[in-house]
Amino acid sequence: MRREEFNAARARLSRRTIPELIELLNSTDLSTRFLAEMCLRDATST
Repeated sequence: MRREEFNAARARLSRRTIPELIELLNSTDLSTRFLAEMCLRDATST
């Protein structure tokens, strides 16, 4: 994944709610889980 793709994916996921991000942590796709965790940390300031 290139930097532009990563930034776009992170921006898309950052618009999701906390419950949606938590649900994405169960994804079988590693990059989805990684981005969901990053966005969840951003959303909860941890």
